[in-house]
Amino acid sequence: MMSPQLGSMEEILVPEKPSPWWHWGPAIGIVLLSILTVMGSALAAIFPYDSFMNHYPEPHQPGPYPENGSAEEQSEWNRSDEEYEGWNLTRNIFDSIEDSGIQEKQIWVSTLSVVASIPVIIMLLTRHRWSFHAATIWILFKSILESFLAMQVQYMMDDIFNMFPDHTELPPTWIYSLSGIFQVICCNLTLLAVTVVCSMRTADDEMVPPSGFHLPDNTETT
Repeated sequence: MMSPQLGSMEEILVPEKPSPWWHWGPAIGIVLLSILTVMGSALAAIFPYDSFMNHYPEPHQPGPYPENGSAEEQSEWNRSDEEYEGWNLTRNIFDSIEDSGIQEKQIWVSTLSVVASIPVIIMLLTRHRWSFHAATIWILFKSILESFLAMQVQYMMDDIFNMFPDHTELPPTWIYSLSGIFQVICCNLTLLAVTVVCSMRTADDEMVPPSGFHLPDNTETT
């Protein structure tokens, strides 16, 4: 009876192709990020900064302070004046946001980021050899765009804070820029780490032990 001498068989290592999901996973993630970016940009574009205050009628100007009036009249004047000043401040803030052009800048940043992601997504889906290099470049490009937008938000907040009375306690505007840039760094470093891990998992074919069906050609039989 002829039987293979499995005890004398040398261990054979066969190449294992990496799972395609190491490419498809990041591609799906970039698609989802692009969809969220488009949605956020669309919401920012349709928000009516120029006509929002039209839905709230302008309060009646209280006129001069009633110095000789009763306590009730003076209290009513204070309430009316606070309401009037608050309405005007809100209107000026919306006007400042519109004048800053932050909507247009956000749309441009979102558009450039999404358009640049399209070839990266295609390269990942087709498992191109340079797909992870392209993804890394896209992440860096996206980081620059988002950091630029964060700086523009700080400039806008400078103008808005100047509208408040001097005695109003407000945080420094650089906090908004710093928090925005910190968020950009954390988000994109996470994306970069995922890209590096996926790239390493697909860099070289792994060698795995053979199954029982992988036998050497020169196996001796008896």
